[in-house]
Amino acid sequence: MPPVKVLVADDSGFMRLILQDILQQNNQIEVVGTAHHGKEAFEKTCALKPDVVLLDLMMPEYDGLYAIEHINAHCPTPIVVLSGASSEQMEHIILALEKGAYDFILKPNAGINAKIRQLAPEITHKIIQATQAKRSVLGGLPVKRKNTHPHTFDHVNYEIVLIGASTGGTTAIEQILLQLPSNFPVPVIIAQHMPHSFIESFARRLQQLTELKVTMAAEGMALLSQSIYILPGNCNMVLMQDSLKQIRFKKSEQQFEAYNHPSIDALFFSAASLYHHKAIAVLLSGMGRDGAAGMEALMKQGAYTIAQDEQTATIFGMPKEAIERGAVKKILPIYEIAPFIVSCL
Repeated sequence: MPPVKVLVADDSGFMRLILQDILQQNNQIEVVGTAHHGKEAFEKTCALKPDVVLLDLMMPEYDGLYAIEHINAHCPTPIVVLSGASSEQMEHIILALEKGAYDFILKPNAGINAKIRQLAPEITHKIIQATQAKRSVLGGLPVKRKNTHPHTFDHVNYEIVLIGASTGGTTAIEQILLQLPSNFPVPVIIAQHMPHSFIESFARRLQQLTELKVTMAAEGMALLSQSIYILPGNCNMVLMQDSLKQIRFKKSEQQFEAYNHPSIDALFFSAASLYHHKAIAVLLSGMGRDGAAGMEALMKQGAYTIAQDEQTATIFGMPKEAIERGAVKKILPIYEIAPFIVSCL
């Protein structure tokens, strides 16, 4: 199997040297070029046609967002963002994912030489993993405008909507929320694989897209209608019923083989035992198999289960696993999922 060809883009010559050294120690990777700003990254991507671009975001003149926009518009290529963890940079990373970056890695802010080398396994793993991304959807799919008009819900057939997502899921989630009416009558809970430090930035971004209230889920918090809850990235969260029959969030110490913090399976399994046929569960783009077992449990309880289709998913791993288990009732492109959910309600 030929090595994965990588273009490294960073404004620091020292960082470029370190990253080249890290990557060249892996015989599955070949560094085919470097760039010192976003425009050069775009030009060299088109010329050298690498399999993956490893890209810094904060660069002078032409930044990483410039590169992502132009690369995905003219020569779609999986892009792994390598950026710092300041609040400003987190906002930029969320935007980078929205514009079609495949995934991201947090760059250490101090002791960079030694600490960046500690990230070598993660960097090489994500670069190799990125080759599985579907290039046709890297630049994003057309997104319908925000729906601010209330919908008439005479009788609500379901009581909760659950969404699980991983790599490629942030933009998919945005597309769904953009199409939900402002009076969406049941709670929406989102489990997105993402470091905890990013969840708050992601929640703020989602709040800009919808008139529904977006909240970080917390221990003991009760579920309300017209609300969207984002699970934290530092624990597994489940649903439980208190003595007054109110559904609340509860942290769980249980660990799951597929993924933890947040585990989609943890959320789905707990919802299956509480909501039965009154739940709608959606599994979006992502690597691995988290959510498939939980979706199977939901389906056995009569829940309506939906998977994003292969054509619009950046990574079809999680939806494919659920489909192969026979746990999916409906397979839909991302732009049809929200209207279908509304029609179900």
